[in-house]
Amino acid sequence: MSGIQVADSERGRTFNNIVSGIAAIAGTIGLVVATITSNEVNKLSQQSRTAGLVGDLTDKLTSKQLGRDISLLAIEHMLNTEPGKDKAPRDKLLLARISILLIEGSSGEESINAQNNNSRLASATQTQFNHGVDQAARVLNRLVQSSGESCNDYYKQQVFNLNLKLGDKSLTPASAFEADCGEAGALAIEALRKQVEGKDRNGEQAASVSQLAQDAITDPKLVASSLAQARVVNQLNAVRLETAHAESPYTESSLAIVTVHLDDPSIAEQLEPLLRQLSAKRWYIVSGVRLLEPSARSCGQYNSVRFFHKADIDLATKLIAQINTLKPSSSSSPPVSALVEGSGNTKPGIIPIDLSAWKYSRSVPQGTVELWLASKGNSCQSAASRS
Repeated sequence: MSGIQVADSERGRTFNNIVSGIAAIAGTIGLVVATITSNEVNKLSQQSRTAGLVGDLTDKLTSKQLGRDISLLAIEHMLNTEPGKDKAPRDKLLLARISILLIEGSSGEESINAQNNNSRLASATQTQFNHGVDQAARVLNRLVQSSGESCNDYYKQQVFNLNLKLGDKSLTPASAFEADCGEAGALAIEALRKQVEGKDRNGEQAASVSQLAQDAITDPKLVASSLAQARVVNQLNAVRLETAHAESPYTESSLAIVTVHLDDPSIAEQLEPLLRQLSAKRWYIVSGVRLLEPSARSCGQYNSVRFFHKADIDLATKLIAQINTLKPSSSSSPPVSALVEGSGNTKPGIIPIDLSAWKYSRSVPQGTVELWLASKGNSCQSAASRS
């Protein structure tokens, strides 16, 4: 009798596993059907081992909310799976595409729309958007980890070490490493690199979060894209620190994640020694210095450190003090010293700017700041006054 009970128990567990698997597959397909065009659905369907389910489930999974919820369960299952555990290439590709959809897709726009319309679901959709982007970023990271040692080394060079490349244009495209990474790994690297560099889904420079806040931009697509990038960078920094802690328990956490903005491209290369010193002092400098020529909406009238949470005022003032300490060093060229001093600007030095009152600040991870160094502040003021 006990043998029969054990067998029944095993069958029950097997049945539950099958049901869970079908639910995860159903959720992922529901998300895809809900957020991409029919042509993309057909393409994805052909590549997925579950292609035969698409037609049957299209009518049943009409709820985008349900599709995303179950899809999150599917990718969270991926996070709880050992990185090196084998998965079918098509399963990996499906996970990669779902994760990219959660970062770049319509769910973020829906969240912003809900907040713009003061929907009663605004808070819930914002929380879901935050959680979905965070998990998707980690899934893409895990996909690379599970794609082989050479792929992971390339990933660290292309993404994790980008904060020391400062806009290096000589980076090899991931397609050249597809043989080592597989299609899913290469896709994950390209998606994460684009987010770290601040590019939108079309590869164009996206607006910085502080630009959205100061210019009161509410376009759901722009807001969702910029907020997602801030969250992806935050998650990659968390992964970087976890890896460093695993190698050495004495690793210190980053003080803050810093995105650097300039209005003079000729200064970028000369600024690198200063940013390297900041990186060595535990500031995580995000790659891809953003160049913003003076115009009515895309420049700073003076140097600033912009932050999004009241609690980060201490980080902002600490960063300013750190820069002022490093400024006189031998590695800082005269143009950099003049830049940091604020020559040609409407105010001298570097000023902290509190953006915590912005309606979307809750979606910006705490410890995120933007460093704006302006050499053409007076020109920016003139451009703004003419608009």
